[in-house]
Amino acid sequence: MTKGRPATTGIDDAVVIARKRGCVMRIVYGLESLSDLVIRTASYVAFVKTRRTEKITATIQEIEHAYHNLIAELRLFPVSAQILRELWIYSKHGTYRFFRIDEAGLIEVDRDGMPVSLRGEITAPVVTEELPVKDEQISHGMAETESRSSSPKDSPS
Repeated sequence: MTKGRPATTGIDDAVVIARKRGCVMRIVYGLESLSDLVIRTASYVAFVKTRRTEKITATIQEIEHAYHNLIAELRLFPVSAQILRELWIYSKHGTYRFFRIDEAGLIEVDRDGMPVSLRGEITAPVVTEELPVKDEQISHGMAETESRSSSPKDSPS
């Protein structure tokens, strides 16, 4: 159970985001409401719960722990490829993070519903072997550092 009135500003912003994915139905707030929004497309229906958080940068494990009751409520919807269950959290500054609720846990998705790990993000290359360095490069680099250390500013006048 939450304290106080529902965060209407956060849900209003979530409706704008959800409309980019499909037809949106906003659920009237009540004690027995299992979701805040329903997004309907030609291929799936998504049941969405939104919550404001103080720590938008939390890990998935921290989010699972903080919202375990809410996640359990969303898990009441049957599992299928056409029925999605999502938790959307947002900060007081309007920053959103989106999570799909799977049987194994939470999967972070972008605002279009695509898993974050599959977006094709550019990551730094991983070096698995040592790069070859020639002796000339090492001696040339050391000569530069020696010439810098004996600059005229450092020598007494």
